[in-house]
Amino acid sequence: MGQIASEALIERLADWGVDTVFGLPGDGINGIMEGLRRHQDRVRFVLVHHEEAAAFMATAHAKATGRIGVCLATSGPGGIHLLNGLYDAKLDHMPVLAITGMQETSVLGTGYQQEVNLDKLYADVAEYDQMIYNPAQLPSVVDNAIRTAYARRGVAHLTVPNDIQVADADADPWQHVAPARPWRRNSAPRSSRRCPVRPACPTTRRTPPAASACSAPARPRN
Repeated sequence: MGQIASEALIERLADWGVDTVFGLPGDGINGIMEGLRRHQDRVRFVLVHHEEAAAFMATAHAKATGRIGVCLATSGPGGIHLLNGLYDAKLDHMPVLAITGMQETSVLGTGYQQEVNLDKLYADVAEYDQMIYNPAQLPSVVDNAIRTAYARRGVAHLTVPNDIQVADADADPWQHVAPARPWRRNSAPRSSRRCPVRPACPTTRRTPPAASACSAPARPRN
C-alpha cells in the first residue's frame, strides 16, 4: 500500500518539530491514526480518556515548552469536546493545533450520522480554521496553521474528511484552472520549524507605555 494523505500530514508535523499528539481514537480519524502508527518513530500518540483532556494537555505542553501543542479528536462529538481546552489556549495565548475528523466528502451536507460543521463551530476559538478537500492542500495548510498559531499566539484547526485521510498522498484529482500550483509535500516547511524562544507568560509581561499613561493619577494630598 502506498503512502496515504494522513502520512503526509504526520510527516509535516514532524518537520515542524512536533513529537507528541494528544488524542482519543474514533471512526472519524482512522486514517490519521494509521498515519501515526506508520510514523510512531517520529511522533508519539498519547491516549487520553476524554477529548477535553487532550486539548488541555496540548495547551499545557505549549505552556511548559513554548512549542506548539497538538490534539486530535474524531468527527462530531469528539471535535466538540476539544473546545473547553482550546478556549484555555485561546485565552492564555498559547499555540495549539487541533486536528479533527470529518465525514467523507460524498455525504457532507446530507445530515449523515454525527455530521457537525466543525470548521464553522471553531470559527470563534481558532485563528486559523480550514477543512481539507484535496490531499494536495496538506503541506501548505499545515505550514499555514502552525505558522499562524505561533504568530498570533492562539489556536489553529484542521479538519480532514475520512476519504481524504486515506487517499493517495500524491492525489490531486481536480483539473487546475488557475496558474497557482500546490506546494509539493517533499519540500521543506516555508518557515522556522520551531518557535525559537519561549514567549513570556502574559501575566509577567511589562505594562506597555500607553497603558501606563492611561492609568488614573494619584489623588492629591490635602
